[in-house]
Amino acid sequence: MRRNHRSLFVRLQHHTTKKKQYAVAGAVLSALLLSLSAAALAGDDDSARGVVAQAHDTATRAAQSEAALSALPGGEATGALAAAAIVSPVDVSRVGIEWSRLGLDLDRAKREGDVLVQTLSTGARVTFTVDPELQKHLKGVFKRGAVPHGGVAVVEPSTGRVIALVSRSVDEPKMPDAAMRPIAPSASVFKIVTAAALMETAGVSPTEKVCYHGGRSRLTETNIKGSSRLDSRCGTLSDAVAWSINSLIAKLAYHRLSQEQLEQWASRFGYGAEIPFELDLRQSKFEHIENKFERARMAAGFWHTYLSPLHGALMSAAVLNDGVMMAPMIVERVESKSGEVVYSRKPRELRRVMKASTASKLKGMMQRTATVGTARKYFKNRREFPNSIVAGGKTGTLSRKKPSYLGYTWFVGFGEDTKHEGVEVAVASVACNTPTWRIKGPYISSEAIRKYVELERQRRKPS
Repeated sequence: MRRNHRSLFVRLQHHTTKKKQYAVAGAVLSALLLSLSAAALAGDDDSARGVVAQAHDTATRAAQSEAALSALPGGEATGALAAAAIVSPVDVSRVGIEWSRLGLDLDRAKREGDVLVQTLSTGARVTFTVDPELQKHLKGVFKRGAVPHGGVAVVEPSTGRVIALVSRSVDEPKMPDAAMRPIAPSASVFKIVTAAALMETAGVSPTEKVCYHGGRSRLTETNIKGSSRLDSRCGTLSDAVAWSINSLIAKLAYHRLSQEQLEQWASRFGYGAEIPFELDLRQSKFEHIENKFERARMAAGFWHTYLSPLHGALMSAAVLNDGVMMAPMIVERVESKSGEVVYSRKPRELRRVMKASTASKLKGMMQRTATVGTARKYFKNRREFPNSIVAGGKTGTLSRKKPSYLGYTWFVGFGEDTKHEGVEVAVASVACNTPTWRIKGPYISSEAIRKYVELERQRRKPS
């Protein structure tokens, strides 16, 4: 078995160019560790070989996808390679399928102290990164709020550790694994992508004044293109994020971003890309839009993009992590039946999404959403939310009318505890409600941040 692993690695190195080696090596080394642990945990030799082969295959293609994405602006290559990565994303299998073959299932995990542990049929033990208390609390939030469909993900920005991952779907048709699937349009959450692109690529300052008109619930071509006669209101890009001003950000995108630039930035944030994960995390989607006006609508959050809560949390984590997106991880370690640690996950950088300076500006803009903008009632003006927590993010709202009404409400953001250095968290939640609803996405995220900080403060109390 060891000789087989070595030959796999040598062959992969032989077929990898110098520029792709860094991205490939990270994914392949992780996959080989997965393969080794899978071989140790699988029952017979044939199944072990199958697990190893599939792990190698999925990791190779995932690494190719990562290498192509790393070639986007901010990497070394541009042009044809970047365009190819956007228009035709590498078609990779679900990374982590080898875990599912071993029966990995968070819902089957049992609490042991402060961790969740699943005992596999082979007797092996999987320890998850998930916080049992936070997981339980958020499940209760969804249940008490009677949310028909939705999901929430909570991530540690500096490591990518998934601290909570809750999915809910009780109405028909079911939407399984809602926290890991793009079940809802990104809506105005996509303004995060557009704002970063405008600042870093187009040189737009967060405080640059732009005059606009209309666009509250729909965007006409006149709203987007602008009119010297009608543009009577003025605001900034920072205002557009905080207050979700559609016409302002659509106008900026129309005049200052090309189709290639906007699509490159969508890819940099992870849209249309495989994100390696131990569970079945599906790709978030964005559509290739030729029409310039419709593309401006997309930039403002009017359809054409779809997001999963876990991916949304990773986007926000990159803002908090100086522009670097870490690979998500939900398995802390795996022990064989005899107690030997056969797998231990280490944090791994997935890609640099933006410059640290861009992330810093974006972070300040998103904080305004929680203090004076569209989410202030869930954070700044909410009595239960401590004012010692600095929060920020982006709301998003859209609704579909057919085949039946469903209202999508998002909050993608973060929280930092001012009382304890290093206590910070990224979160994303979506609630898909009927016309009769109790809670929305921003409330779920507010509760996730509040409860996370509460638990961390309790753990840091002197004994």
